[in-house]
Amino acid sequence: MIKRLLRKSSARWFIVGSATFVIDTALFLLAFSLTDIVIASNLFSGVIATLFNYLSHYHWSFASDREHRQSTLIYLTFFFIFLFLGTTLVTTLVNSGLEPAFAKVGSALITAPISFFIMKFVTFRRRSDAK
Repeated sequence: MIKRLLRKSSARWFIVGSATFVIDTALFLLAFSLTDIVIASNLFSGVIATLFNYLSHYHWSFASDREHRQSTLIYLTFFFIFLFLGTTLVTTLVNSGLEPAFAKVGSALITAPISFFIMKFVTFRRRSDAK
C-alpha cells in the first residue's frame, strides 16, 4: 500500500514539499536571527530550498519527460513569481507584528497548494503519449 501511494505524484510532492519547507524555514530563521533582514533572509532560504525542490521534483515527484532546459525555464519563471509573492507575504506579516516563524508558515500555507497545481500541470507536465 505504501509503495502504491509513493508512486502517486501528489504523495511524492508532499514529501519533497515538506522537506523543502523544513529547509526553507530553517535557513530563513537562521539567516533572520543573524541579520534581522526579512527580505535577504527569505531570498537566501528560498534559493537554496528551491534548488533542492526543483531537482527532487524533476527526478522523483513528477518524473518529467521534458528536457531539463524546458522544465528549468518554466520552473524559474514560476520560482521568481512565487519568491516575490512569498517574500512580500512574509515581509508584510513580520512588519505587522507576527513572529517570523509564523509568517513563514503562513506564507507557505498560501503558496503551496497553488505551486502543486502549477508544477503538476504546467512545469512538469508529461506528454500524453509518455509511458
